[in-house]
Amino acid sequence: MPSRGFVTYRSLANLTADELPALITRTLESFTSDPAIEEFEWKTRDHDGPANLGPLLVANGLRPQERETVMAGRIEGLAGEDPVPEGVELHQAGDGGDLLGDVERVVAFQNSVFGDIPRMVEMTMRRLRNPSVTLWFAEAGDEVVGSGRLDRVPGTDFAGLWGGAIREDWRRRGVYKALTQARAREARADGAKYVYADCTLMSRVILAACGMIPITTTVPYVWRRS
Repeated sequence: MPSRGFVTYRSLANLTADELPALITRTLESFTSDPAIEEFEWKTRDHDGPANLGPLLVANGLRPQERETVMAGRIEGLAGEDPVPEGVELHQAGDGGDLLGDVERVVAFQNSVFGDIPRMVEMTMRRLRNPSVTLWFAEAGDEVVGSGRLDRVPGTDFAGLWGGAIREDWRRRGVYKALTQARAREARADGAKYVYADCTLMSRVILAACGMIPITTTVPYVWRRS
């Protein structure tokens, strides 16, 4: 069973003042009653209503994380072929025949960047069973120095860029852009016309240079079992 949960939605704006707190309570009970769930994330978008959703989540024990910008743009601007930084090779997880080994190495790298997430190897392997999801990583010698995931959205013209991470001593050297272009080229080959991503200020600058524009901001709220 998964150790993390996730909440997203199309809109909550039509809920009454009584219905929204009741929904939050039901959601909390659903996750907290399952001992296998160690944490869950409730993802909010700042263009959505109701305006008091964030304070209600905090009042129920969730904690806001760093605000990120949601960017979107035409895929042509991102699917370039700039030279990969010297000494770096890009790989799609499993392209050498050892998917589990690649995932274990990438997860170990991601944990060093984001902090340890329990059972992340298991969750990543489960995610990669979906043919619309691929995992890319950058390697310098025998060390992983960057990674990122591509999620094509079935039935739409969109693909999402997720989980981008670059080792600190390899930042500002073109690794993030190379991983972004590789994923965008794959998405374009699969028929995608647009790309979107949640990004920090550092990656926003790179994505904006490739023609993506900000469309909203997002704040994840996280509950963790004490």
